[in-house]
Amino acid sequence: MRTKNKISNSIVITLLFLFVSSLLSCFPGDIPSFKNAEVVTVISDFPANDALSVDRNGNVYASNFGQFEGSGGNGKALLKVNPTEKTFIEIADNLSGPLGNAVDKQGNVYVNNGNDFVNADVLKIATDGTQSIIARIEGFPSGMAIDKQKNVYVSNFTAPTVHKVAPDGEVTLLANDERLAGCVGIDFDGRGNLILGNYLNGTIYSVTMDGEVSIIASIPVAVENFVLGYLTFYRGSIFATAIGENLVYRISLDGEVSVFAGNRDPSSVDGTVLEASFSAPNGITVDKMRGILYISEFGGAGALRAIKLP
Repeated sequence: MRTKNKISNSIVITLLFLFVSSLLSCFPGDIPSFKNAEVVTVISDFPANDALSVDRNGNVYASNFGQFEGSGGNGKALLKVNPTEKTFIEIADNLSGPLGNAVDKQGNVYVNNGNDFVNADVLKIATDGTQSIIARIEGFPSGMAIDKQKNVYVSNFTAPTVHKVAPDGEVTLLANDERLAGCVGIDFDGRGNLILGNYLNGTIYSVTMDGEVSIIASIPVAVENFVLGYLTFYRGSIFATAIGENLVYRISLDGEVSVFAGNRDPSSVDGTVLEASFSAPNGITVDKMRGILYISEFGGAGALRAIKLP
């Protein structure tokens, strides 16, 4: 009888161990090797070169800042891409150098519009195409991140600030730190903090909801003031586009920096992550439900690239 109990207890302990191990394998800190992942071109000659975001259905939204002309960008469109069909439509074609974007669970899209080095509008584009200005932010608002309560967080290229825009349009200053001037890329880190990347010097910062700023890491500077495009967070890692180096970097929250994708050649050639090439990679986002990383290109003819993560 005791022998049977010992066997039963042993089986229970073994099953419990396997169960806990399986749970631990799902934690963000457990990152598989990505070296065999493939870079593929979803759409070549892609007419959008800025920020990307993904909705719950897997559609990708892309801002077309265009090129600098006067006091802002000359791009006018915000695109909605169906990656499976490799098609896209313009959900807005009357914008002025749109920067950043974010999409909420209902499919409403937010974008910074009309930057002129003085201010820009936080524009909401509803699912029926209706446009409404919900806030105006001084400086040169750039990247966007959105939380579950539909609060939009906005980085700033010329001002050392991060602003929070509530669904009713109320704007509050989350952080003000001179190191944040030049930041474009912005995302959440899975722990409730924001991650910001500085376009000018490649430094990546953590910003708490109390506005405290600390340095996570810096990527190498290949071209002065043309270092880091956007960034995204997935399973414990930050993925950041090195726009001046034609690479994508992977950064841990502990500050470890490594090349994730690209061979530094300024072209758009598919292949495994370290064999493929990018032409000034800029926008980046991850479809967390499907494990797909998307990247837009600022250089060449422009392209929307994808990496299926294991």
